[in-house]
Amino acid sequence: MTNRSHEGSRDLRGTGPLGAVPAGLTEPATLGVAIAFLAYVSAFASITDVVGGTARLAAVVAVAAVCGAALARVVSPRTAVRLAVALFGAGLFGYYLAIPGSRVAIGSLGAVALDVVSLLTGLSVLRLALVDVWVLVIAPVPTFLVAYLAGRARHVAAATVAGGTLGFFVLTGDAGDAVTLAGVVGVAVAVGLSTVSVPGGLRSHGGTLAAVLAVMVLASATVTVLPAGAAQPWAVDRGAPGIESTLVADDELEIVGTTRLSPEVRFTMESPVERNWHVASYDTYTGDGWVRSGEERPLEAPLSGPPGDARAVESTFTTETEMETIPAPWQAVDVGGVVGGAAQVDDRGTIRPGGPILEGDQVAVESRVLDASPAELRNASTDYDPTIEERYTQLPESTPDRVGERTAEVLAEADAENPYDEAAAIESYLIEEYDYSLTIDRPEGDIADAFLFEMTAGYCTYFATTMVAMLRSQGVPAKLATGYSSGQQVDTDEYVVRGQDAHAWVMVYFPEHGWVEFDPTPSAERNLARDIRLAEARSDGAENVDTDRSGFEISTNVEEEPNQLPEANASGNETTAGNDTESGLNGSSSTVNDSVPEELRPDAPSTVGAPDGDGGPSLPSREVLGYWLLFVVVATAGARHVGATDRAYHAARLRLPSRSRTPRADAERAFADLERILARRYRERRPGETPRAYLDGLRARGVDDRVHAIGEVYERAAYAGDVSREDADAARRTVRRLALESTPLLGRLFDRK
Repeated sequence: MTNRSHEGSRDLRGTGPLGAVPAGLTEPATLGVAIAFLAYVSAFASITDVVGGTARLAAVVAVAAVCGAALARVVSPRTAVRLAVALFGAGLFGYYLAIPGSRVAIGSLGAVALDVVSLLTGLSVLRLALVDVWVLVIAPVPTFLVAYLAGRARHVAAATVAGGTLGFFVLTGDAGDAVTLAGVVGVAVAVGLSTVSVPGGLRSHGGTLAAVLAVMVLASATVTVLPAGAAQPWAVDRGAPGIESTLVADDELEIVGTTRLSPEVRFTMESPVERNWHVASYDTYTGDGWVRSGEERPLEAPLSGPPGDARAVESTFTTETEMETIPAPWQAVDVGGVVGGAAQVDDRGTIRPGGPILEGDQVAVESRVLDASPAELRNASTDYDPTIEERYTQLPESTPDRVGERTAEVLAEADAENPYDEAAAIESYLIEEYDYSLTIDRPEGDIADAFLFEMTAGYCTYFATTMVAMLRSQGVPAKLATGYSSGQQVDTDEYVVRGQDAHAWVMVYFPEHGWVEFDPTPSAERNLARDIRLAEARSDGAENVDTDRSGFEISTNVEEEPNQLPEANASGNETTAGNDTESGLNGSSSTVNDSVPEELRPDAPSTVGAPDGDGGPSLPSREVLGYWLLFVVVATAGARHVGATDRAYHAARLRLPSRSRTPRADAERAFADLERILARRYRERRPGETPRAYLDGLRARGVDDRVHAIGEVYERAAYAGDVSREDADAARRTVRRLALESTPLLGRLFDRK
């Protein structure tokens, strides 16, 4: 009886009080389904942890699971699928109605299609509008199907639905390593136990089960090579990323550990004001990074700018390399030049180009720069717009309470009684209590919590993230902004900006004034790190680190020796006192580095992926060796499962000379090999068909006459037991020649001979 029939015989049975529990839920394979189910529910929960609604998620999942299990004994599979489709359609329609009209208006069929493709190639679902509503309408659909199928003992199908749902989150990058591995194990257990439960299933499908399990484990390790996947692939070591790539390159900001600085010039800026050059901001804090939610729309008219007093500022930047951002003093309200007609604006008021800005392009930007005094900001209202307050006070539900408690202590000590003083107090606290370092270990868990309580140093991303989290814990709307600091001033209104100037800071919202910048990163150590890196690059003769206005001759001596700075790292080591340095540092890299702590040296040697001491290539790590060993095992199992190894063995045996045995054994082997050749080229020998009848049947199809001679030798060996060594060897040589002639390339070689 087939597996389908076996399952069908159990579909409608019940167990427990009054037979209310479908029997399928009591079978061992349900354990695997449950593991896979919990894995994808955990992926949903990781979303609601960030945006809120975990309790609601638990409720709708529980209701959907109960309904699915209850209907398993009542409705047919076709009806259940129709119900799931109807539930899915109704949920999407409700989600559509919940989206604000302003966001619906900027959508289009093309935009929706692009969003779908983006989701499947690494775009987090956190970028969706009202993602908490999306979770509540989507999660019940797979849950209903999983419970229904498991209740009808269709465990493989149930595990497939659960695994497919989890696979979606793997593609979007929202499923972590542990969740992905748990899902893989769950599906494997469900398939395995379901196979074992079928009479004779393990014996007949054991090889298939082993191959499926191996492939799934391999897939869980390699699927993350997709863009923005949940983890780095095991076999790839990219080293420390550049700080610029983590700040201005994507819609999702990943907080990393050790980073490095690039001294290459990105653009020159002409501006009557010296500011941070804003390129992006992030609203959704995930606990370990940031996401920009919402959509972009065409910039059809200049933006209104801040609500309070602001002055118009005209700035122009000239690209020294291709760029995909528009740096400008906050807030840019209009853009001209080569990108004016294609510019886009996002939900946070940031103007972005519609495509890449090419090297050498000049772009004019109009900004309205806030002009408000501290006194005005102290007296600002705290009557926040509900949308602003909800969006920019968001914290993950898993944020430890001690973050808010520490913030309250800091504000109490500073006697801060309004949002401006609170922001200034937190800014000062972080600058004074924590050191600047580029060489740190990325902590586990919530970044802000870890920085406050477990680390003693970090760089701009850590400082800004922590300040935003502290402000939000007190109900003050804040967001993380990224872009570039002002760079090297080369004239009254001209600045040269390099990759190492990439920076992150904080913006706090004041109702009558708009977004105000705060920067909690210690500036002296940060400036020194950039100066050291630039001095090294210049002394090494690196290209693209200067313009005609920014370069100068390198002196062999430092005019003003920098004093030693505090030794800072993330592991809590004690620090030594030190002094500041000026930002206009000139000098050779060797002299500078002798007086600077290793953690502040921007390109300090890293042991990650470094060569051995003898200068030769490093040996692969144990993880890499294990990965490739697993790959070999999987490839071998798969090849054996589909018969590739067997075919390869026989192909080699046919074409290569082998050791002789007895004449009779050699003759029988020659005929067996001949049968394989004829089966591939003509047809297999039918059950009950004698060797002579088989060969005679092929005569009409033009079989080579030499096969009949081999057949005669085989008959003498098999039936009479009398065949000479010469005849057996001749039969083997003829079969090998036929095998070689059946290979096109080798056949042509024989024809030439």
